[in-house]
Amino acid sequence: MKTNTKILGAIMMAVAPLSSHAIGIDSMMGFADNGKGHFTITNSEDYRQFIQVAMSKVTTQDGQFVKTPLTRHNLSDWDITVRPARTVIDPQLQKDFDVSYQPKAGADKTKDHMYQVTFVPTPYFAKGKANKHALQVAVGFAPYFIVPAEKDAPLNYDMTFKGKTFHLHNYADTYLHAVLDTCPTGTVGNDRDACNKVLYAVAGRDLNVTLPKGMQNAASMKVSLSTHHMTYKDDMILKSGQTLSTHKGA
Repeated sequence: MKTNTKILGAIMMAVAPLSSHAIGIDSMMGFADNGKGHFTITNSEDYRQFIQVAMSKVTTQDGQFVKTPLTRHNLSDWDITVRPARTVIDPQLQKDFDVSYQPKAGADKTKDHMYQVTFVPTPYFAKGKANKHALQVAVGFAPYFIVPAEKDAPLNYDMTFKGKTFHLHNYADTYLHAVLDTCPTGTVGNDRDACNKVLYAVAGRDLNVTLPKGMQNAASMKVSLSTHHMTYKDDMILKSGQTLSTHKGA
C-alpha cells in the first residue's frame, strides 16, 4: 500500500496541513486487498507521541464529498475498524495501523466503498515530567482508504483543461487513476517532476485541480486513465480548451 512522495503530494483528496507535521505517514491513499490494508505512522520528534484514530465513511453527492463520522452513537453502521485505535509511539520509531473492512449483509460489491482515517498526535510525557510541547497544536494526517468494487466500472467521465486548471468529473461507480503529462519528448528522471502529475478521482467525484507551474498554459497534455483492476484504460492527447467525454448522461 505504498505511495511515493510525488504521488502523495498530487492526491487531490489530501487534507491540507495547518502547520508542520510532528508525525509522518507512508501514504495518503490506501486500497484494501481482500478487505485488509494498513498505514504506517512515524514519530519524527524527540519525544513520545500519543496517537488517536478517528474514522469517517465518505460518499459523494453532486460531485462533492459527504463525510459521516463513525462514533459510538452509530456503532451498528461500522463496517471498518482500525487497530490500534490509540497508541503511543516512541521517538524516531514507527508503527503500523491495520485497517479491516467487514461488509454488512447485502453490501453493494459493484461500487467502491471509501473511508477517511484520521491520525491525531499529542505529545506524551510521564507524570511530573516537564512538557515544553504542551501548547503545540496537534496536526496529523487524514488519509483515505478505498475498498475497491469486485469489478471495475466502464470509463465514464468529462475532462478538460485550460491555463492553470484541469477538470475531471468521474461519473462511474469506481475510482479513476489519472496521469497527466506535459513533458517535452525526451524529458527523463527528475526533470519530469515539473511536468507530470498523478491524481485519483474517486467514484462520483468532480475535481478541479490547479496544475503545477511547469504544467500551466500548456498547449496540450497526455492523459492516461486506468481503473483499479486495469480492466479499462485509455491514453489520449487533450488539447487546451478541449473537452473529452464518455458520459452519456443519466
